[in-house]
Amino acid sequence: MLEVVWLKRDLRLHDHKPLTEALKSGQPILVIYVAEPSIWLESELSARHFQFVKESLHDLQNQAKQRGGSLTFAIGEMEEILDAIHTEYGDFVLHAHEENGTPLTFKRDLRVHKWMKERELIFNEYQHYGVVRRLKSRDDFHDKWIAFMKEKVLPSPDALTTVDPAALPAVLSNNIDVLNQLEVSGPLLMSGQVGGERESMEVFKSFLRERSKKYQFHISKPLRSSISCSRLSPYIAWGNLSVRFIVQKTQSTMAKLEDDQHKNHLNMFMSRIHWHCHFIQRIEDDPEITNVTINKAFDEVREKWDEEVFDRWYQGQTGIPMIDASMRALHEIGWINFRSRAMVISFICNTMLLDWRKPADALAGLFLDYEPGIHYSQVQMQAATTGFNTIRIYNPIKQGIDHDPTGAFIRKYIPELRGISNEFIHTPWESGQELNGYPEPMVDIQRANQHARSILWSVKQTKDAKEIAENKLKKHGSRQFPGKKKAKKSPGAEQLSLDLFD
Repeated sequence: MLEVVWLKRDLRLHDHKPLTEALKSGQPILVIYVAEPSIWLESELSARHFQFVKESLHDLQNQAKQRGGSLTFAIGEMEEILDAIHTEYGDFVLHAHEENGTPLTFKRDLRVHKWMKERELIFNEYQHYGVVRRLKSRDDFHDKWIAFMKEKVLPSPDALTTVDPAALPAVLSNNIDVLNQLEVSGPLLMSGQVGGERESMEVFKSFLRERSKKYQFHISKPLRSSISCSRLSPYIAWGNLSVRFIVQKTQSTMAKLEDDQHKNHLNMFMSRIHWHCHFIQRIEDDPEITNVTINKAFDEVREKWDEEVFDRWYQGQTGIPMIDASMRALHEIGWINFRSRAMVISFICNTMLLDWRKPADALAGLFLDYEPGIHYSQVQMQAATTGFNTIRIYNPIKQGIDHDPTGAFIRKYIPELRGISNEFIHTPWESGQELNGYPEPMVDIQRANQHARSILWSVKQTKDAKEIAENKLKKHGSRQFPGKKKAKKSPGAEQLSLDLFD
């Protein structure tokens, strides 16, 4: 019987349970990536994500050929592709990693399960991140996560025997260029990280060896963080790297280090990996957080939607340098550090009091490392819609002075301001100089933040908001970090998870 491996957000050969299990048959297998129009064309995904996926698949195809095999590609809905496979090859076993995604991918998976069950075919799904499907209690998450991370990292196969490409049904192809027929909308990267398992390994090696030595020192700095942070997030999000591999490799590196300070930097990084899985567990337990406010008491306090405000924020034309530099950096390279992400969300959702949903989807399309479970939880946290997190409303002028005092980040991404002195780089409207078309600030930050703070805190203190927050915290709140004793945590403690973006 044919063994089929369905690739999704697991674009690698190492530590790949579906691939390992399929190869046990000793017969040629089918390894397939399906670009589903309902997923790629009707969601928050964008062209830059699809380009990264294609780069990753190109690398995988080269590796497969070196091992004597080939990947297969298709465009279509998964049930249609499975039907073509069934017609050509007869009964088969389907192997895949669980996808902890949005309601859209969740419903797709349910349809695939239904299709397979109706034909009495076996569909084997495997845990991917240390995230537990049908987790009974959050109290169990930590121990299950530790156990998963201690399991042996599965090696890449030495040989990969796949079905004869010449015998593939018409809807399948071993030529990756077939994927170019699907035109995914959204902005491509101007520059930035390239997809691929081998590329991810090099980035990881450079982080462990050298770049992590300044990890804690630079994590909040908008420019220096781009070097000292791991920059593994897109490779984790699209599965070029196994989280278990990252954990074990980092632990083994730390064990050999004599530099205690370097160990501390890597230990901080390890805590972010745990947070990563903690937040993906949240969307696994409650996929609706992608479009439903966690604490509905906050749904009635936003201002009437203003498309002009949204557009100026999205394009980096607010007149507030740190906001605009951050948004323009996102358009160009698809990455900014955790503090900048929190700041741009807080600005549009708190300072400007716009609803969080459209900004969340817009940012998802810009973040190359978009991971639904992390992204939507973080947006709701920073938009002050959980009720169990501290309300944080950032002043982007102060953030700039504190973390980009010379304006290097601003000048890099806002060329209009390159002639402004350090004294006025964060408030150029006060300089009296020609700003080369750069706009006046669209809002008085201090006054708008004060207004937002008054509204949001008044809601947070209501009986309804407190009751909802208590119930949601019981369901979603963290219980224990690796290596730490259980302790009662204040709701605001989860703000640490901001760093998991890095």
